[in-house]
Amino acid sequence: MNISKYVLVPFKHRPSMVKFMVTLLCILFNNYYKVSAQDIYRNEVGHIQLMTLLEDKPLKAESHKLAYYLDYSTKQLNGVLDLKTLSIDNSEIMTILKEKEEPLILRFSGSVPSIDFLSKEHDPISFNWLVSITYNNNTYKARFKATITHIYLNSLMSCVISASGQILVSDTGLDKVIPGLDKTLEVQFAQTVLKLK
Repeated sequence: MNISKYVLVPFKHRPSMVKFMVTLLCILFNNYYKVSAQDIYRNEVGHIQLMTLLEDKPLKAESHKLAYYLDYSTKQLNGVLDLKTLSIDNSEIMTILKEKEEPLILRFSGSVPSIDFLSKEHDPISFNWLVSITYNNNTYKARFKATITHIYLNSLMSCVISASGQILVSDTGLDKVIPGLDKTLEVQFAQTVLKLK
């Protein structure tokens, strides 16, 4: 097929060609961004559990809307949680959180060991994980006990990153939102990360 005859004809006489080229450019740009995004593993439905005491009685909260992102190249794990998505075994506390007008967004970030833990099967890797936590424009550090466990999920190689630790409630400012909270907040979560294809 001789393409030159299409190239030499003015675009105004070939509106379908213009539409085709615009569509092609859109597809190319879209695919470029999708390929670039493959360096980041995303999960919008992660699970997190928080436990503390409220006026000396156990209080448990959990959410299945922890969004987290792992950069495969830097091994940086970032997470975002809207505290309004927490399911709490205390209806009064849930009402207090839901009625807050301002966003109650908690963010965290930390690097996992730089070894390529997704490339091959391995024994569990345990490490002390230093995490930066930001809430209400305040950032502080917390140290968690973390483990990376290798698993196969539907024949795909993957790992589970699990972590647990304590956060000082005074660092978070949650004691101002929910009066009567204990001094510490226990945090636990386990998240699956698939191998980069």
